[in-house]
Amino acid sequence: MLVTHLIDGHLAQEAEGTDGIVRSGAWGDLQEWDIRIEQPQEYSGFDRTSADGPFWSFGAMTPEAVHGLLIASGCTEEQSAKLLAERIQGTGAIVILKPDCEIILNLSPEVRSKLYLLLAQNPSNRFQKAPYFIPKGDVGKFFENHHSSDGKAKRLMKRLLYERNGFTYFSDPETVIKELNSDKERCDFIRSLTSQNALLAELLIRSGSDIDKPLNYWALSMPGVLLKNLKPLVEAQKRLPHGGSFSLLYALPPMARDRLFTSPLPPKDGDLKMPDCHWTVLNFFSQTPDPRMSDNDFAGHYITDHYYEIAQPGIAGDLVLLLNASGGVIHSAVYLADDVVFTKNGICYAQPWILMHQDDLVGTFSAMSPIKVGYFRRKEM
Repeated sequence: MLVTHLIDGHLAQEAEGTDGIVRSGAWGDLQEWDIRIEQPQEYSGFDRTSADGPFWSFGAMTPEAVHGLLIASGCTEEQSAKLLAERIQGTGAIVILKPDCEIILNLSPEVRSKLYLLLAQNPSNRFQKAPYFIPKGDVGKFFENHHSSDGKAKRLMKRLLYERNGFTYFSDPETVIKELNSDKERCDFIRSLTSQNALLAELLIRSGSDIDKPLNYWALSMPGVLLKNLKPLVEAQKRLPHGGSFSLLYALPPMARDRLFTSPLPPKDGDLKMPDCHWTVLNFFSQTPDPRMSDNDFAGHYITDHYYEIAQPGIAGDLVLLLNASGGVIHSAVYLADDVVFTKNGICYAQPWILMHQDDLVGTFSAMSPIKVGYFRRKEM
Protein backbone atom coordinates (compact mmCIF):
# COMPACT_ATOMS: atom_id res chain seq x y z
CA MET A 1 0.00 0.00 0.00
CA LEU A 2 2.88 2.38 0.79
CA VAL A 3 4.32 1.82 -2.71
CA THR A 4 0.94 2.68 -4.27
CA HIS A 5 0.79 5.96 -2.32
CA LEU A 6 4.34 6.85 -3.37
CA ILE A 7 3.60 6.19 -7.07
CA ASP A 8 0.38 8.16 -6.91
CA GLY A 9 2.17 11.00 -5.15
CA HIS A 10 4.92 11.05 -7.80
CA LEU A 11 2.35 11.25 -10.59
CA ALA A 12 0.55 14.04 -8.74
CA GLN A 13 3.80 16.03 -8.53
CA GLU A 14 4.28 15.67 -12.30
CA ALA A 15 0.76 17.02 -12.89
CA GLU A 16 1.16 19.87 -10.39
CA GLY A 17 0.97 23.27 -12.02
CA THR A 18 -1.15 22.03 -14.92
CA ASP A 19 -4.88 22.53 -15.21
CA GLY A 20 -6.80 19.30 -15.14
CA ILE A 21 -10.26 19.04 -16.63
CA VAL A 22 -13.03 19.10 -14.00
CA ARG A 23 -16.04 16.84 -14.56
CA SER A 24 -18.95 17.30 -12.16
CA GLY A 25 -21.71 14.82 -11.40
CA ALA A 26 -23.11 12.54 -8.70
CA TRP A 27 -19.51 11.61 -7.91
CA GLY A 28 -18.66 15.24 -6.97
CA ASP A 29 -16.07 17.37 -8.81
CA LEU A 30 -13.54 15.07 -10.46
CA GLN A 31 -10.35 16.72 -11.72
CA GLU A 32 -8.62 14.67 -14.41
CA TRP A 33 -5.17 14.76 -16.04
CA ASP A 34 -4.23 12.69 -19.09
CA ILE A 35 -0.84 11.04 -18.60
CA ARG A 36 1.36 8.47 -20.33
CA ILE A 37 2.54 5.78 -17.94
CA GLU A 38 5.52 3.64 -18.95
CA GLN A 39 6.15 0.04 -18.11
CA PRO A 40 8.78 -0.48 -15.39
CA GLN A 41 12.25 -0.38 -16.91
CA GLU A 42 12.72 -4.00 -15.78
CA TYR A 43 9.76 -5.08 -17.94
CA SER A 44 10.14 -2.96 -21.08
CA GLY A 45 12.37 -5.61 -22.67
CA PHE A 46 9.40 -7.99 -22.88
CA ASP A 47 8.22 -6.22 -26.02
CA ARG A 48 10.96 -7.75 -28.08
CA THR A 49 11.90 -6.00 -31.28
CA SER A 50 15.07 -5.92 -33.30
CA ALA A 51 16.58 -4.24 -36.31
CA ASP A 52 16.55 -7.59 -38.18
CA GLY A 53 12.87 -7.36 -39.08
CA PRO A 54 10.26 -6.81 -40.11
CA PHE A 55 9.15 -10.18 -41.43
CA TRP A 56 5.70 -10.74 -42.87
CA SER A 57 4.43 -14.32 -42.78
CA PHE A 58 1.64 -15.29 -45.17
CA GLY A 59 1.63 -18.93 -44.09
CA ALA A 60 1.34 -21.84 -46.51
CA MET A 61 0.46 -20.03 -49.72
CA THR A 62 1.76 -19.87 -53.25
CA PRO A 63 3.60 -16.72 -54.34
CA GLU A 64 0.77 -16.16 -56.81
CA ALA A 65 -1.80 -16.19 -54.00
CA VAL A 66 0.32 -13.74 -51.97
CA HIS A 67 0.54 -11.49 -55.03
CA GLY A 68 -3.26 -11.54 -55.22
CA LEU A 69 -3.57 -10.52 -51.56
CA LEU A 70 -1.11 -7.67 -52.02
CA ILE A 71 -3.04 -6.35 -55.01
CA ALA A 72 -6.36 -6.77 -53.16
CA SER A 73 -4.92 -4.68 -50.33
CA GLY A 74 -4.21 -1.83 -52.75
CA CYS A 75 -0.52 -2.39 -53.49
CA THR A 76 0.60 -1.50 -57.00
CA GLU A 77 2.08 -4.10 -59.32
CA GLU A 78 5.49 -2.50 -58.76
CA GLN A 79 5.14 -2.65 -54.96
CA SER A 80 3.91 -6.24 -55.09
CA ALA A 81 6.83 -7.29 -57.29
CA LYS A 82 9.33 -5.62 -54.94
CA LEU A 83 7.76 -7.25 -51.90
CA LEU A 84 7.75 -10.72 -53.45
CA ALA A 85 11.38 -10.22 -54.49
CA GLU A 86 12.17 -10.00 -50.77
CA ARG A 87 10.85 -13.52 -50.07
CA ILE A 88 12.93 -15.45 -47.52
CA GLN A 89 14.25 -18.61 -49.15
CA GLY A 90 14.36 -22.02 -47.50
CA THR A 91 10.95 -21.78 -45.81
CA GLY A 92 9.26 -24.40 -47.98
CA ALA A 93 5.59 -23.72 -48.64
CA ILE A 94 5.57 -20.91 -46.05
CA VAL A 95 5.84 -17.52 -47.70
CA ILE A 96 7.74 -15.01 -45.55
CA LEU A 97 8.63 -11.59 -46.90
CA LYS A 98 11.29 -9.22 -45.56
CA PRO A 99 10.20 -5.79 -46.87
CA ASP A 100 12.73 -2.97 -46.82
CA CYS A 101 12.13 0.34 -45.09
CA GLU A 102 11.52 2.26 -48.30
CA ILE A 103 8.62 0.02 -49.35
CA ILE A 104 7.04 0.16 -45.90
CA LEU A 105 7.36 3.93 -45.60
CA ASN A 106 5.79 4.44 -49.04
CA LEU A 107 2.66 2.40 -48.37
CA SER A 108 -0.38 4.64 -48.07
CA PRO A 109 -2.31 4.55 -44.78
CA GLU A 110 -5.26 2.93 -46.60
CA VAL A 111 -3.13 0.15 -48.06
CA ARG A 112 -1.34 -0.33 -44.74
CA SER A 113 -4.65 -0.76 -42.90
CA LYS A 114 -5.98 -3.37 -45.37
CA LEU A 115 -2.72 -5.26 -45.71
CA TYR A 116 -2.00 -5.37 -41.99
CA LEU A 117 -5.51 -6.64 -41.26
CA LEU A 118 -4.74 -9.59 -43.56
CA LEU A 119 -1.36 -10.14 -41.91
CA ALA A 120 -3.05 -10.06 -38.50
CA GLN A 121 -4.75 -13.36 -39.31
CA ASN A 122 -1.38 -15.05 -38.82
CA PRO A 123 -0.17 -14.98 -35.17
CA SER A 124 3.43 -14.77 -36.39
CA ASN A 125 2.78 -11.17 -37.42
CA ARG A 126 2.44 -9.97 -33.86
CA PHE A 127 2.73 -6.24 -34.51
CA GLN A 128 -0.11 -6.43 -37.00
CA LYS A 129 -2.18 -8.71 -34.75
CA ALA A 130 -1.65 -6.49 -31.69
CA PRO A 131 -0.82 -2.99 -32.99
CA TYR A 132 -0.03 -0.02 -30.80
CA PHE A 133 -2.98 2.30 -30.24
CA ILE A 134 -2.15 5.98 -30.78
CA PRO A 135 -4.78 8.03 -28.89
CA LYS A 136 -6.34 10.65 -31.17
CA GLY A 137 -3.53 9.93 -33.65
CA ASP A 138 -1.33 12.37 -31.74
CA VAL A 139 2.23 11.07 -31.86
CA GLY A 140 3.48 14.20 -30.06
CA LYS A 141 1.53 13.46 -26.91
CA PHE A 142 2.43 9.81 -27.29
CA PHE A 143 6.11 10.57 -26.66
CA GLU A 144 6.21 13.90 -24.78
CA ASN A 145 9.86 14.56 -25.77
CA HIS A 146 11.56 13.08 -22.73
CA HIS A 147 13.67 10.39 -24.42
CA SER A 148 16.63 10.81 -26.76
CA SER A 149 14.89 8.88 -29.55
CA ASP A 150 11.66 10.83 -29.54
CA GLY A 151 12.36 13.40 -32.27
CA LYS A 152 13.38 10.98 -35.02
CA ALA A 153 10.87 8.35 -33.88
CA LYS A 154 7.99 10.82 -34.11
CA ARG A 155 8.91 11.87 -37.63
CA LEU A 156 9.01 8.27 -38.81
CA MET A 157 5.91 7.19 -36.95
CA LYS A 158 3.80 9.92 -38.54
CA ARG A 159 4.50 8.28 -41.91
CA LEU A 160 3.61 4.82 -40.62
CA LEU A 161 0.26 5.41 -38.90
CA TYR A 162 -2.99 3.96 -40.21
CA GLU A 163 -6.64 4.13 -39.21
CA ARG A 164 -9.16 1.41 -38.58
CA ASN A 165 -12.64 1.51 -37.01
CA GLY A 166 -12.21 5.20 -36.23
CA PHE A 167 -8.92 4.86 -34.32
CA THR A 168 -5.22 5.22 -35.16
CA TYR A 169 -2.63 2.43 -34.91
CA PHE A 170 1.05 1.70 -35.48
CA SER A 171 2.60 -1.67 -36.39
CA ASP A 172 6.13 -0.93 -37.61
CA PRO A 173 8.48 -0.57 -34.62
CA GLU A 174 11.25 -2.49 -36.38
CA THR A 175 11.26 0.00 -39.25
CA VAL A 176 11.78 2.84 -36.77
CA ILE A 177 14.41 0.92 -34.80
CA LYS A 178 16.50 0.49 -37.95
CA GLU A 179 16.77 4.27 -38.26
CA LEU A 180 17.85 4.90 -34.66
CA ASN A 181 21.54 5.33 -33.95
CA SER A 182 22.25 3.67 -30.60
CA ASP A 183 21.05 0.99 -28.21
CA LYS A 184 20.01 3.74 -25.79
CA GLU A 185 17.81 5.40 -28.41
CA ARG A 186 16.26 2.05 -29.29
CA CYS A 187 15.60 1.26 -25.63
CA ASP A 188 14.10 4.71 -25.05
CA PHE A 189 11.87 4.27 -28.10
CA ILE A 190 10.55 0.94 -26.81
CA ARG A 191 9.82 2.46 -23.40
CA SER A 192 7.84 5.26 -25.00
CA LEU A 193 6.10 2.89 -27.39
CA THR A 194 4.96 0.47 -24.68
CA SER A 195 3.59 3.21 -22.42
CA GLN A 196 -0.17 3.51 -21.98
CA ASN A 197 -2.61 6.35 -22.06
CA ALA A 198 -3.83 6.66 -18.49
CA LEU A 199 -5.55 9.08 -16.17
CA LEU A 200 -4.69 10.78 -12.90
CA ALA A 201 -7.78 11.88 -10.98
CA GLU A 202 -8.55 13.81 -7.80
CA LEU A 203 -11.78 14.70 -6.05
CA LEU A 204 -12.10 18.44 -5.44
CA ILE A 205 -13.72 19.52 -2.16
CA ARG A 206 -14.49 23.21 -2.06
CA SER A 207 -15.36 25.13 1.09
CA GLY A 208 -18.95 25.42 -0.13
CA SER A 209 -19.29 21.88 -1.50
CA ASP A 210 -22.25 19.66 -0.68
CA ILE A 211 -20.23 16.72 0.59
CA ASP A 212 -23.16 14.36 1.22
CA LYS A 213 -23.67 13.72 -2.49
CA PRO A 214 -20.13 12.50 -3.31
CA LEU A 215 -19.87 10.67 0.02
CA ASN A 216 -23.01 8.71 -0.79
CA TYR A 217 -21.78 8.00 -4.31
CA TRP A 218 -18.42 6.59 -3.27
CA ALA A 219 -19.08 5.09 0.17
CA LEU A 220 -22.60 3.67 -0.18
CA SER A 221 -22.29 2.05 -3.61
CA MET A 222 -18.97 0.24 -3.16
CA PRO A 223 -18.25 -2.46 -0.57
CA GLY A 224 -14.88 -1.83 1.03
CA VAL A 225 -15.17 1.97 0.86
CA LEU A 226 -16.30 2.87 4.36
CA LEU A 227 -18.11 6.10 5.16
CA LYS A 228 -16.38 6.24 8.55
CA ASN A 229 -13.01 6.43 6.80
CA LEU A 230 -13.89 8.68 3.87
CA LYS A 231 -16.06 11.28 5.65
CA PRO A 232 -13.38 12.67 8.01
CA LEU A 233 -11.02 13.15 5.06
CA VAL A 234 -13.68 14.98 3.04
CA GLU A 235 -14.68 17.15 6.01
CA ALA A 236 -11.03 18.07 6.65
CA GLN A 237 -10.67 19.21 3.04
CA LYS A 238 -13.85 21.29 3.25
CA ARG A 239 -12.61 23.12 6.36
CA LEU A 240 -9.59 24.48 4.49
CA PRO A 241 -10.03 28.19 3.57
CA HIS A 242 -10.12 27.44 -0.14
CA GLY A 243 -11.06 23.79 0.04
CA GLY A 244 -8.77 20.98 -1.03
CA SER A 245 -8.53 17.76 -3.01
CA PHE A 246 -7.51 14.16 -2.59
CA SER A 247 -6.56 11.34 -4.92
CA LEU A 248 -9.31 9.10 -6.25
CA LEU A 249 -7.17 6.34 -4.81
CA TYR A 250 -8.75 6.93 -1.39
CA ALA A 251 -12.27 6.37 -2.78
CA LEU A 252 -11.49 2.88 -4.13
CA PRO A 253 -11.97 -0.48 -2.38
CA PRO A 254 -8.84 -2.16 -0.96
CA MET A 255 -8.03 -4.43 -3.93
CA ALA A 256 -8.03 -1.54 -6.40
CA ARG A 257 -6.46 0.89 -3.92
CA ASP A 258 -3.50 -1.43 -3.37
CA ARG A 259 -2.88 -2.06 -7.07
CA LEU A 260 -3.56 1.21 -8.90
CA PHE A 261 -0.51 2.28 -10.97
CA THR A 262 1.42 -0.88 -10.03
CA SER A 263 2.39 -3.99 -12.01
CA PRO A 264 2.09 -7.51 -10.59
CA LEU A 265 5.08 -9.69 -9.86
CA PRO A 266 5.43 -13.04 -11.62
CA PRO A 267 3.60 -15.81 -9.71
CA LYS A 268 5.69 -18.08 -7.48
CA ASP A 269 3.75 -21.08 -8.73
CA GLY A 270 4.29 -21.47 -12.46
CA ASP A 271 0.86 -23.09 -12.85
CA LEU A 272 -1.03 -20.08 -11.52
CA LYS A 273 -2.58 -17.73 -14.05
CA MET A 274 -1.60 -14.08 -13.98
CA PRO A 275 -4.28 -11.51 -13.08
CA ASP A 276 -6.09 -10.36 -16.21
CA CYS A 277 -8.96 -7.96 -16.89
CA HIS A 278 -11.67 -10.44 -15.80
CA TRP A 279 -9.81 -11.31 -12.59
CA THR A 280 -9.53 -7.58 -11.94
CA VAL A 281 -13.19 -6.62 -12.40
CA LEU A 282 -14.67 -9.65 -10.61
CA ASN A 283 -12.31 -9.26 -7.66
CA PHE A 284 -12.74 -5.47 -7.51
CA PHE A 285 -14.68 -5.64 -4.22
CA SER A 286 -13.01 -8.76 -2.79
CA GLN A 287 -11.08 -8.64 0.44
CA THR A 288 -9.31 -11.83 -0.69
CA PRO A 289 -9.12 -12.17 -4.50
CA ASP A 290 -10.63 -15.36 -5.90
CA PRO A 291 -8.13 -17.00 -8.32
CA ARG A 292 -11.00 -18.73 -10.16
CA MET A 293 -11.85 -15.39 -11.80
CA SER A 294 -8.86 -15.91 -14.11
CA ASP A 295 -10.74 -18.80 -15.73
CA ASN A 296 -12.78 -17.36 -18.59
CA ASP A 297 -15.53 -19.99 -18.38
CA PHE A 298 -15.93 -19.53 -14.64
CA ALA A 299 -15.88 -15.73 -15.02
CA GLY A 300 -18.51 -15.86 -17.77
CA HIS A 301 -20.89 -17.96 -15.65
CA TYR A 302 -20.24 -15.71 -12.65
CA ILE A 303 -21.26 -12.61 -14.61
CA THR A 304 -24.42 -14.37 -15.86
CA ASP A 305 -25.37 -15.43 -12.32
CA HIS A 306 -24.50 -12.22 -10.45
CA TYR A 307 -24.99 -9.33 -12.91
CA TYR A 308 -27.72 -7.94 -15.14
CA GLU A 309 -27.40 -5.73 -18.22
CA ILE A 310 -28.10 -1.99 -17.99
CA ALA A 311 -28.32 0.74 -20.63
CA GLN A 312 -25.71 3.09 -19.14
CA PRO A 313 -23.35 2.95 -16.16
CA GLY A 314 -24.27 5.17 -13.25
CA ILE A 315 -22.83 3.56 -10.12
CA ALA A 316 -19.18 3.05 -9.27
CA GLY A 317 -18.52 -0.65 -9.70
CA ASP A 318 -20.67 -1.25 -12.80
CA LEU A 319 -19.00 -3.54 -15.33
CA VAL A 320 -17.88 -2.27 -18.73
CA LEU A 321 -17.60 -5.15 -21.21
CA LEU A 322 -16.09 -4.77 -24.68
CA LEU A 323 -17.82 -7.15 -27.09
CA ASN A 324 -16.90 -8.27 -30.59
CA ALA A 325 -19.38 -8.61 -33.46
CA SER A 326 -20.52 -12.05 -32.28
CA GLY A 327 -21.08 -10.86 -28.71
CA GLY A 328 -17.95 -12.42 -27.25
CA VAL A 329 -16.26 -10.56 -24.40
CA ILE A 330 -12.76 -9.43 -25.37
CA HIS A 331 -12.10 -7.13 -22.41
CA SER A 332 -13.67 -6.00 -19.16
CA ALA A 333 -13.20 -2.96 -16.90
CA VAL A 334 -14.85 -1.29 -13.90
CA TYR A 335 -16.77 1.95 -14.26
CA LEU A 336 -15.90 4.59 -11.64
CA ALA A 337 -17.29 8.01 -12.64
CA ASP A 338 -17.72 10.30 -15.65
CA ASP A 339 -16.10 8.20 -18.43
CA VAL A 340 -13.33 6.86 -16.16
CA VAL A 341 -12.71 3.12 -15.80
CA PHE A 342 -10.35 0.99 -13.72
CA THR A 343 -8.63 -1.58 -15.93
CA LYS A 344 -5.75 -3.97 -16.49
CA ASN A 345 -5.02 -4.24 -20.20
CA GLY A 346 -3.46 -7.63 -20.74
CA ILE A 347 -2.42 -10.66 -18.75
CA CYS A 348 1.32 -9.86 -18.91
CA TYR A 349 2.79 -8.66 -15.62
CA ALA A 350 4.36 -5.74 -17.50
CA GLN A 351 0.87 -4.22 -17.77
CA PRO A 352 -0.13 -2.11 -14.73
CA TRP A 353 -3.56 -1.46 -13.26
CA ILE A 354 -4.57 2.01 -14.42
CA LEU A 355 -7.40 4.50 -14.83
CA MET A 356 -8.46 5.27 -18.42
CA HIS A 357 -11.07 7.15 -20.39
CA GLN A 358 -13.55 4.67 -21.81
CA ASP A 359 -12.95 5.92 -25.36
CA ASP A 360 -9.22 5.21 -25.07
CA LEU A 361 -10.04 1.76 -23.72
CA VAL A 362 -12.29 1.06 -26.71
CA GLY A 363 -9.58 2.29 -29.08
CA THR A 364 -7.03 -0.02 -27.50
CA PHE A 365 -9.15 -3.05 -28.39
CA SER A 366 -10.69 -1.97 -31.73
CA ALA A 367 -7.79 -2.75 -34.05
CA MET A 368 -9.29 -5.91 -35.53
CA SER A 369 -13.02 -5.17 -35.63
CA PRO A 370 -15.58 -2.64 -34.36
CA ILE A 371 -16.35 -2.95 -30.66
CA LYS A 372 -19.72 -2.84 -28.92
CA VAL A 373 -19.76 -1.69 -25.30
CA GLY A 374 -22.08 -3.40 -22.80
CA TYR A 375 -22.75 -2.41 -19.20
CA PHE A 376 -23.71 -4.68 -16.30
CA ARG A 377 -24.60 -4.19 -12.63
CA ARG A 378 -24.44 -6.48 -9.62
CA LYS A 379 -27.78 -8.06 -8.70
CA GLU A 380 -27.02 -7.74 -5.00
CA MET A 381 -25.73 -4.32 -3.95
